[in-house]
Amino acid sequence: MTVTKKTSIVLLIVLIFGTSATGCWDRIELEDVAWVQAMGFDPGVDGYLATTFQIGIPHSLRSATVSGGGAGGAPEYLTVTIHSRTALEALDLVSLNLGRRVSLVHTQLFLFGEELARSGLRGLVGALDRFREVRGSALVAVVRGRAEDLLRINTSPLEVSPSRFIQTVLQQHIYTGLFKASSLARDLTNLSESSVKSPVVPLLGIASDYTPPEGQDGQGGQGRQGSQGESSPGEQYPSTPEVGETLEPDKVPRPLLPPDGNTTFGEAGMIPKMGGGPVTVLGVAVFRGDKLAGTLSGEETRALLAVLEDLERASFAVPDPERPDDVQYSLGFTAQSATSKVKVKRSGENVEIDVKVSLEVSYVSPKTQTDYTDPRLVYVA
Repeated sequence: MTVTKKTSIVLLIVLIFGTSATGCWDRIELEDVAWVQAMGFDPGVDGYLATTFQIGIPHSLRSATVSGGGAGGAPEYLTVTIHSRTALEALDLVSLNLGRRVSLVHTQLFLFGEELARSGLRGLVGALDRFREVRGSALVAVVRGRAEDLLRINTSPLEVSPSRFIQTVLQQHIYTGLFKASSLARDLTNLSESSVKSPVVPLLGIASDYTPPEGQDGQGGQGRQGSQGESSPGEQYPSTPEVGETLEPDKVPRPLLPPDGNTTFGEAGMIPKMGGGPVTVLGVAVFRGDKLAGTLSGEETRALLAVLEDLERASFAVPDPERPDDVQYSLGFTAQSATSKVKVKRSGENVEIDVKVSLEVSYVSPKTQTDYTDPRLVYVA
């Protein structure tokens, strides 16, 4: 073997070992990063943008997952609101406040306050969509009132953070059809630029029967600190009365009970309930371009989804033809597999739209022995 060949082999071995021994020069320590779970956006003071970050505290979240509660009464998340010129500038400012680099890699939820949505989201949504750390599959929603307020309350005793609760409740659209789940890229960014189809996103709201606990400061997890003298989940989210007690009808928020008895005609925050969590989702926010144009109730949303053939499953209640004014005799149905046919006729300036929707319906809630197959009892909704 020649000297030149030996030298080449030695150099090759040195290069191989040298490359493998360089280490992770660009590694990121997980302890040095603040992982944002959710972000909320509202109008700030003097024209600034108010960006609210909900950041998980890793050791508390891990302990809460294992033991079902906080780590020794410690909060599971931190909520911070920054006033800045842009959302990306807020990322830098919140990093200075927390002493950690803020990352949006695991952010799964973006909330927009109603007032900000009405003024237009084109610039904000475009910036988020272009930012390399933001997932296009992240969920989006419009909040009745301010997104900051919703992220600063303990939403459910079943979840460790408001963002996690909102993500799970937004999955219920498959089973109810009372709202539509939407993502940042597919539903908001792309459709806001479309001249054919308008964005439709779920509508969130704080329940009308919610009363903030005394001393709640938005740091998160405070409702779980029973050992610290704070309110326990049972106290913060009261259940129905014990067996033998009397439920006083006057405690039910009467303004939320519609005169026709159809409770699905409400919108977010208008569900007639007692106890439970303080955040509800019902209905959708409808955009024209990048601006919020209006809202639809839960029942109107079902009709929209049926026309769009996006209604997977739903439960309906209709008046009994023999007792139309008695809500306790309402008939219960389940429906699925919506299909629709839309015909558009135009005559000069007049436009006529004919929509025919077909559903697979099952009658599941009989209250009487009436034969509802009798054609004379057909009810036209």
